[in-house]
Amino acid sequence: MPSVMFVSPSAYSLSGLATWLDYLLPGLEQLGWTSSLCLVSGPQHHRPEKYLEVHPATRVEIAHCRTGTPEGRVQALLAVLRRTQPDIVVSVNVPDTYPAVNRLREDPGSSPHVVMSVHGIEAFLYADASKFRRVIDAVICSNKLACELTKSLGGIAEDRVLYSAYGVDIPQGGDIESNADSLRIVYSGRLETPQKRVGDLVGILRALDARSVPYQLEIAGDGPDRDALQQALQHGVIAGRVKFHGQVSISRLKGEIYPAADAMLITSSWETGPIVAWEAMAQGLPVVSARYVGAGLEGALISGENALLFDIGDTEGAAAALETLWRDAQLRLRLGEAARRLVETRYSIPVSIKAWSDSLHQVLSVKQLAFAPLPESAPSGRLDRWFGPGMAERLRKWTGKQMFPAVDPGGEWPHSLSSARSDEAFWQSATHADRDQARPFREHETPCA
Repeated sequence: MPSVMFVSPSAYSLSGLATWLDYLLPGLEQLGWTSSLCLVSGPQHHRPEKYLEVHPATRVEIAHCRTGTPEGRVQALLAVLRRTQPDIVVSVNVPDTYPAVNRLREDPGSSPHVVMSVHGIEAFLYADASKFRRVIDAVICSNKLACELTKSLGGIAEDRVLYSAYGVDIPQGGDIESNADSLRIVYSGRLETPQKRVGDLVGILRALDARSVPYQLEIAGDGPDRDALQQALQHGVIAGRVKFHGQVSISRLKGEIYPAADAMLITSSWETGPIVAWEAMAQGLPVVSARYVGAGLEGALISGENALLFDIGDTEGAAAALETLWRDAQLRLRLGEAARRLVETRYSIPVSIKAWSDSLHQVLSVKQLAFAPLPESAPSGRLDRWFGPGMAERLRKWTGKQMFPAVDPGGEWPHSLSSARSDEAFWQSATHADRDQARPFREHETPCA
């Protein structure tokens, strides 16, 4: 049986990636893989024991780094890889995996294939792909725009870029029932501005008020902009038209919130799913969404066919789409039925697992890259300058010295080893790529093409 290990952060137990790994690892086992999870660990933020309370797994390894240095992180991963010797190791936003595997390649024949999994539309991801393109054997993306950017910006060869989308459960029966007295809208996701644009909710509700559309907004999620959003919507909260649920479990979303709703609202500027859209659509809930970057090449959301779309930031357009749903019960039903068929065809868990299994088999078929000299990391302190990173790390472990108290999870285990930022030039490039080649997916097509 071929073996695959996914290296993942442990600081984000409520993330969509954790939910994805929950079904993927046992699913791969059923298709003949030995699958395991390596959780990174640190003294403050990355706590595998907390993660596993929410997401129990069968085969788990821990890569623990106390010092917070690049050398310490690489050594922690090396210890796990040398002990377990997987055929493939997949980085899930843990880019220290690449220099760790590269170091193993100094001894030919003893290293796994290394895969980068891409779950975002952000410049640093493609800068990392470019930085380690002589090390990364393949990249597997959950979105078709991400595939294009991996090739154009990351410099990864086309035959090493693969596509495998997320999957969700398809519930049996349980049709969505329309509300007679108001339009019940669900927003589910992280409450923050740069990507999710939660501030647009304020303008959308103001436009619905102007159109005399009765509504109930259910907000499921948490994030750094929750307090500001709650303050801006305080009048609606007091009036009982807006409710903040906080972080909500998948089972409660599916069992209570989605069945009582009329529409899922998405205001994001970019997405590689989102998983919450596929979850809602699987239950026949119509989606009203911004034309986020990542929706074009993916070709899944088709306005008027299985969703209603508006331009990013167009709060009046969003309100008009919601009003249309409110006034046309037959449209709600038709969109919901088409949405469910889309998910059954393309975004179900069995489809996702098979796509990942097929991609991993393709990874094993490509020629493994050899050891490649990489630029050395900047010294982490005086010990590095005096003794070199290896000896300095041994001294830190011996003395119990931690380099710095990490202010956030990305300080303990960085999400990126590049300094690229998603500036205007990046977004122009991504938007053009997403729009210029966009075409809708049709049900008869192969979902992973």
